[in-house]
Amino acid sequence: MNKKEDKNYNLSLGDFGPYNKEILGITHIADSNSGATFQVEIFPGLFRRRFVPANTDVKMWGANAELTHFCYRYELEWKDRLYCDVDYAISKDKRCDITCKFVNNTDVPQAVNVNLCASLQRPFVKYGKSFVKYKSFYTPILPANCFYRDAVDYDDIFSNVTLASDGKYICECERDFAVGKGTVVYTSAFTEQNHKIVYRYDGITASSLGLRLASAKTANLKIVINQKESHLLSVNDSDQFEYHVLYFTEQKVNIIEIYPYQTDAFIDAIVLGADAKNVEFAEVESNIAPIERTVAENSMTLRYENIPYTYKIQCSQAFQMTRTYQTDDIEAFLRKYNYNHFSRFISDRGSRIYESILPNPVFLEANESKEITFCITVDDGVEKESVSPFYSVKPNSDGKEYAFSQNMMMYNTFLNVVYPIYMRRQYIKHNTPGRHWDSLYTWDSGFIGMGLGCADFDRAFECLNTYLTPVGDKHSPFIFHGSVVPTQIFLFKYLFDKYPERRNELKAIFPMLKQYYRFFSGLKADEQQMDSGILKTWHIFYNSGGWDDYPAQDFLKENTQNGVLPNYDNTTPVITTAITVLISKILKNIALHFGEPTEEYQTCMDELTGVLQNGVWDSECGYFSYMVHDQNKMPNGFLRAADGSNYNQGFDGIYPYIAGATNEEQNIAIMKNIKEGLMTNVGVSVVDTRASYYSQTGYWNGMIWMPHQWILVQALFDYGEGELAFEIASKALNVWKNEVDTSYNCFEHFMPNGRGAGYHYFSGLSTPVLMFFESYYKPGTLTVGFKTSVTAVEWDFDKTKLTANLHVSGNKPIAIVCMNENYEYEWLVNGEKIIPKRITNGAYEIKLKEGDIRLVVSRNSN
Repeated sequence: MNKKEDKNYNLSLGDFGPYNKEILGITHIADSNSGATFQVEIFPGLFRRRFVPANTDVKMWGANAELTHFCYRYELEWKDRLYCDVDYAISKDKRCDITCKFVNNTDVPQAVNVNLCASLQRPFVKYGKSFVKYKSFYTPILPANCFYRDAVDYDDIFSNVTLASDGKYICECERDFAVGKGTVVYTSAFTEQNHKIVYRYDGITASSLGLRLASAKTANLKIVINQKESHLLSVNDSDQFEYHVLYFTEQKVNIIEIYPYQTDAFIDAIVLGADAKNVEFAEVESNIAPIERTVAENSMTLRYENIPYTYKIQCSQAFQMTRTYQTDDIEAFLRKYNYNHFSRFISDRGSRIYESILPNPVFLEANESKEITFCITVDDGVEKESVSPFYSVKPNSDGKEYAFSQNMMMYNTFLNVVYPIYMRRQYIKHNTPGRHWDSLYTWDSGFIGMGLGCADFDRAFECLNTYLTPVGDKHSPFIFHGSVVPTQIFLFKYLFDKYPERRNELKAIFPMLKQYYRFFSGLKADEQQMDSGILKTWHIFYNSGGWDDYPAQDFLKENTQNGVLPNYDNTTPVITTAITVLISKILKNIALHFGEPTEEYQTCMDELTGVLQNGVWDSECGYFSYMVHDQNKMPNGFLRAADGSNYNQGFDGIYPYIAGATNEEQNIAIMKNIKEGLMTNVGVSVVDTRASYYSQTGYWNGMIWMPHQWILVQALFDYGEGELAFEIASKALNVWKNEVDTSYNCFEHFMPNGRGAGYHYFSGLSTPVLMFFESYYKPGTLTVGFKTSVTAVEWDFDKTKLTANLHVSGNKPIAIVCMNENYEYEWLVNGEKIIPKRITNGAYEIKLKEGDIRLVVSRNSN
């Protein structure tokens, strides 16, 4: 029988946690097999006046790394005049104590209250960010001597799909009313007669085979038993799943092969045995209303069908009222019915059921604070435990002005975890860039991991592990969704440099990282590539660098949709080739440390550096260019805008510089463009501000984002450009500080006027501000560029002594060392005294030379 995937992609966080997908609160995983959760959401407000909008006026106010203690702030009156801090403390994964602290900083009395809404939630369908319906699942009811197999649990598959996305298997897709986890095998990708799905068995005695499937058109499926007995199964077109049975000579079955050539079906389930025709498929009961609801003076007990737990909610004061709400949008529903003070059941005919507790109101005098507390226990619960405090950065004195904004970024990074996410035949807890994106995001997640790594190795390591697949995995060389940017390789290097004491754990997953890398180094063999050797991934995803409306990319996307040239088919960006050079250099240094061969990395970087130097450089504008190719896949000129200017005057055009694949003339021109065209008062723009297609109203075009700025700064360390690196980092830290101090929001990106925009609970691509900060203001931080690796590092407790071994490639790199500011230091590089350049109170820039370096920093004995 098919082996269940043995790799764990889940986070090791507890079953109790802040995993709610839509509204901030607390979740308990009620059934990991079905993805069911018990959720509690808190709605503070002004008594009989209004509730705080749950997705705008709430801030992630505190958290520890293990998510056993976290807090949200609800602003009833902006700013800090009247608010409620809702603090969650989890004890042994069996109990959650919730403290709702109301603070009145106004000069008038206030009347406040809180509405607690508890519900059982199951996996659901969304349209955009809105709930549509709960997913419908089916289960087989089997007679004796019949064996069921989910169609997705195949042993092998042959189709024209070579890369599965979204953590699924090849040819797996979601479909309502399917068995198991609600996914099926689609057959539209079986375009050759030898394409097939293979299922292996341990000699099951059978004489019949049943298939549950839906087919978009009438078709014949060839089914081969034990590689010798062939049958044709005719199916009619139907949008609904139908069950078909074929019979054969009784035998011990070891293998079944299904050949769905030129069909458009969705295969859901296979039943093998003596009496397959008598199988029934029944809809899984998913009753979300409690089967037991017991209310006392200040407690409510809830039990649900097919859920093994009993949940009890206790309050520190008596209930004013309990209610049942039936709605699909609880926030909008509460606003609409806020003035209904009498009904015990209110419905707008939605699908979801909420049990609501409304304690008596709290009356606050001017400048007074009071608390309401709740306790949620699972089954009998446990005694309340003390919990670890919230994360709080400890910078040198000149970094203290950034501390609040840095802590807020870290809280968002810690807390952006949701459940359930379906992938690889399981439901997992998963880090996301924001709760509205409750799915896998490859390039965002590399930055999420580095942000987590600023505080906690384990959280960062698990974030990385989620996106790596077993060596030889048939479905995907890594977990892929979205932009084809290998940020997990940046994350691995970040952890390699920062946590040498955890090197064994990193070495254990290095084979999976090499598989990830070989996807990029092997792109040249893809038939979609051009003969120029310049790489592209448009056939995989429209976005080459995460920059959605990057002008040249946007132009090609529109042309591709309209069926005109130049388009994705014949035009190449720069970033894919350049970033493959860059990750080759990174893995070469890591492989060298692990004692592994390095030839493949050197060969790849040499070959692709040659490709980039072979006609892609536009000396007129000082950028590398998108290249248009002719019908023979050969270079046929630069991609140009309507005014004739090069269409790649932006970050894509400088990526060979970032990769170290340029000559001195190109470096000078690119550096000039960075300083005079890309640089703004608030950071480095994605598009040159002088370009005719630059816009101040785009999403990426004209906006300031953090991720590529961080990548550029790492490269500037390689070139010894410490002054420019610090300028970029400082602008990022200041624009971040100013926005967070003003609004308490953690945004996606920044407008040219310095104000934040986009989603306001964002972590993802904004986490580079955490790395910038630790480099220059957090004692105990050693930062190097891409071409330098930290092979060993040791700090003393108070960050006044550092011993480090570095392996340096190139002859210009620098490193940044942040020490405890309270002392002066002696600096030795390979035994020779040096005088480093002081940048901040505790951060120093030191120049490196190629080769192996031993760095020793100690307190000055004078």
